[in-house]
Amino acid sequence: MQKGHWIAIAFVLLVAMALNGLLQLLRMPPWLLALAVAAALVVVLPWWLGRSDTEWLSPLRRALWREREGVHHAFAGVWLRIEDDGRHQWVDGAGLMRATGRSEPEDVLAARHSGRWRRDDRGALMLRVDAVVEQLDRSRGRDDPRILRLKHYLERQVLYPAAERRRREADTG
Repeated sequence: MQKGHWIAIAFVLLVAMALNGLLQLLRMPPWLLALAVAAALVVVLPWWLGRSDTEWLSPLRRALWREREGVHHAFAGVWLRIEDDGRHQWVDGAGLMRATGRSEPEDVLAARHSGRWRRDDRGALMLRVDAVVEQLDRSRGRDDPRILRLKHYLERQVLYPAAERRRREADTG
């Protein structure tokens, strides 16, 4: 175990002992101590598991983060799965719906982006990001601040960097 782990364990024990002493001074019931220790574990245990470099946690960490691995785009706390096929960037339809705060069936979403959607290997609806930006610009709620921020996010964080990468590749190739 690393030094940081021992410090975290010592901290939890110290807090538990302090709470126990306080509860005894105030003549509180013992179940309150159990509740306090459980609360400390709820805070410290996830932190410790996330920072731990021990080998035995690797399979657990891989299982927990499998869906998010390689995903580096998030808007307003919503993970967006973005794929680049060399010609276009694609965003998953479900993530887009969560990001916009709207809810509509996939077939309606696909019809709205006619000819500019596809299904990925898992069968998830993927939409071309340029078509999404264009549609957000024409949509009924286009003046909604959330929609404006999403549109700007997709332009600045997805489309522009991809265009720059392609331009640099064309210049060097």
